[in-house]
Amino acid sequence: MNYTKEELDLIDKINQYVSNKEITNYKALPKELYQEIKTIKNAKNIIGSLQSYLKFLGYNFKPLSKYPKANDEIITKLTHYYPDKYVIDLENVDRNLYYIIQKKALHIKIDIPQYLSDLGFYFVFKSNNYSHAPSFYRGKSEEKYIEHLNILFPEKTIVIEELIEKDSLLFENINYLRQIRSIQTIEELLEFFGFVVNRRFEN
Repeated sequence: MNYTKEELDLIDKINQYVSNKEITNYKALPKELYQEIKTIKNAKNIIGSLQSYLKFLGYNFKPLSKYPKANDEIITKLTHYYPDKYVIDLENVDRNLYYIIQKKALHIKIDIPQYLSDLGFYFVFKSNNYSHAPSFYRGKSEEKYIEHLNILFPEKTIVIEELIEKDSLLFENINYLRQIRSIQTIEELLEFFGFVVNRRFEN
């Protein structure tokens, strides 16, 4: 095959994340690399699917029959990526696994760091991922969240599990805000908002 220098560089990058020229899931590639593949494909005005372009680059797309859902399977996958038990930048390392963990954590009414802690891992926030945003400040979205929280918890005391039960979407939004502010826990952010925070079942 005659590849451009740009494509040869792209192949070198892809090879860092796949073995035997087989891609089992696009989401296993970092977001930046996935976008780069699409950008180069579009720039060359190639007609066809991303899968066909990857085939042109010499790769086969062989999706896994299933993705880890049981805790022991998730632990195995996490250990493969993070043998030291410190989970860093999981959303870029394996987005599909990140979203599975996010969904499972919400289902049992805890946040991602607590879920990973229960599995024996530590969720590490990299503040330089979000260098454009200060760690703490109140903007329009924050004020709306605070207003809504005051309606749900007029006594200014929030039980995390009750917040999830009363408005799971609000919990998800605040939890996402916490992550892009590189704040370690949702309790820390809610306390900054002026609330006393408890959990229903303390360890």
